[in-house]
Amino acid sequence: MNPTNLLLLSSQNLKECTNNFNQINLIGLTKFGGLFRGNFQGQHVLVKILDDEKLKHISSKYNDENLILKEEIKFYTNPNLKDCPNFATLIGYTCERDIKGIVYDINPLDTLDNVIKKGMNWVQRINVIYEIAKFLKFIHDQEKQNMVLNINASHILLDKDYKPKLFDLLLLSEMKMLKEQLTMSTSYIDPYFSLRGGEWNKSCEVYSFGIILLELVTKRISNIEKIEDTSLNMDNLLHIWAKKEYKPNCSLVHKHLQEDWLYYAEDGVAITLLALQCIEFFPANRPSMSYVLQNLENLSVFQHLFDARSTKREKKFISS
Repeated sequence: MNPTNLLLLSSQNLKECTNNFNQINLIGLTKFGGLFRGNFQGQHVLVKILDDEKLKHISSKYNDENLILKEEIKFYTNPNLKDCPNFATLIGYTCERDIKGIVYDINPLDTLDNVIKKGMNWVQRINVIYEIAKFLKFIHDQEKQNMVLNINASHILLDKDYKPKLFDLLLLSEMKMLKEQLTMSTSYIDPYFSLRGGEWNKSCEVYSFGIILLELVTKRISNIEKIEDTSLNMDNLLHIWAKKEYKPNCSLVHKHLQEDWLYYAEDGVAITLLALQCIEFFPANRPSMSYVLQNLENLSVFQHLFDARSTKREKKFISS
């Protein structure tokens, strides 16, 4: 396991980078491990430490305790994916008996799930949705049919400019993922897949994307572990709440976001419908990511932003 240009780091390197995994530097926990802010050779980085206990049932099946680390490095160093938008860039990795980890070239602000209920305006949220959609379309359009496991808000990191970077992912190509092997938060798992089983596929990812879309526009958390109301109220489940609240030509966009700059009422209706299409129970009724991206680009907010960027480029060209 020695991909080109990646540094083979020691556990001591990671300890120094994170001030011995100081809790002050802890961003959060994912299904695969812990995330830390770090400083590596004067550069702000993200450090992920893998938790062997959380990966035991996958590693034991394939008889390889380093399987997840290998698969992730193979994913991020795949030459066919080098132009993929919003990819986290790897700096190096550690693969020792007691500590296994990866260092990403990211100046982290926070994980998306930590800022869903606060801190982002309408345009920032729409941009995050758009960039995630571009990422998934890119993966789905590859000649070799790949899928990505672990698309959820805790595995999307925002940098200091609120640009999303996806990490802690697995590329499911040679490795088939069955229902009993999933490590995802149940909030993002396709319910049809959960009931019927089989193999993870593109429609499952469209469902996961739809949940993230709903989270961002409604400012509601889908991760059950982070919901403050722990009662057994089915409305705590975001997809159930959304389907119960939805009516034709309605918007589920949070009322505070509707007051933001560049919010258009017709966009609220359109993006609500798109989210509900993505979380349809039957996979055949869900759209492709190409369809999703096309619908996002047709929103008035994007038309305004595209026009503004074009005007800015024209002015720069004329002045030069």
